Amino acid sequence: MMNLFVQLLEIVVAVTLVTYIFLKRVTDKQRMTSRLREFLPTAMAKEGEEPHEKAPSVFRNGIQTVSRVFRNIQFSVKTKKNLLEAGSPLKPEEFFALRLFAAAGAGMIINLLGAAWYLSLLAAVTGFILPNIVMGQKRKKRLARINYQLIEVLGMTANSMRAGFSFLQAMQLVGREVPDPLGPEFDRVVRQISLGIPLEEVFEEMMDRLPNKELEVVVRAILAQRKSGGNLAELLETMEETIRGRVRIVEELHTLTAQGRLSSWVITLIPIGLGIYLALVNKDYFSPMLEHPLGWLMLFVATISTIIGWMFIQKIIRIEV
Repeated sequence: MMNLFVQLLEIVVAVTLVTYIFLKRVTDKQRMTSRLREFLPTAMAKEGEEPHEKAPSVFRNGIQTVSRVFRNIQFSVKTKKNLLEAGSPLKPEEFFALRLFAAAGAGMIINLLGAAWYLSLLAAVTGFILPNIVMGQKRKKRLARINYQLIEVLGMTANSMRAGFSFLQAMQLVGREVPDPLGPEFDRVVRQISLGIPLEEVFEEMMDRLPNKELEVVVRAILAQRKSGGNLAELLETMEETIRGRVRIVEELHTLTAQGRLSSWVITLIPIGLGIYLALVNKDYFSPMLEHPLGWLMLFVATISTIIGWMFIQKIIRIEV
């Protein structure tokens, strides 16, 4: 009876939240339309309809609505830096609201499936942590693309300068032709230089947004060359060959350590998956592990052993180049 009441309460809360977000979106849209007709009656009458702008989704509106509650909260610098390096348009308070949505949704789904309360709590904790892991992976992949794009950027810049372009014009070409992350960053650099910001300061800010060893070496070399003089195109070609060789070595190491990386995930996830399977399929068989002190001790030792094993494997396969 208690579980039925909790499930009904969760359904009511979810329906109420979705209805509130939908009605608020409709109300905001009507208010915006009325204000446009009030201040721009000629344009609205000429077009015959409201401007066709891509409206944010209901889910995005819900995140923005909830994030207003956390607007005055001071989030850590690490959170802001991770979102910036991942290229995410979300603000820290919006990302926190997204994590709360994920935690509530995961916990409610597991509870509606009739699982035990501790599994619902575990699902909620997992849902809260998972967006941070996904954002970290997105940041890692975005930063990993820099090395490959940097080879193309150096070659394009050197060829452009040999063809008679200035360094600023070559960076403008890179900003137009190269995709994220280096293309938009170089375009931003050009716009900041056009506003009168010193080149050293602009490049320092770019390295803060894109922490990469190869990019830092290239930037330091460019700044040193502008002070001491020399053939910049030849310098860029030399750095291109150096980075190309470094990337080739990294790819070879990545291939050689693939088996170790796969083993680390398999060894780590097998006991976790087996425990979840037994808890869902045969509760009576797995319940002593959660109710008896000896079961708690066994789970604790197994968790610590799994973490230590995973850390040792990661230490072995991680080779600095």
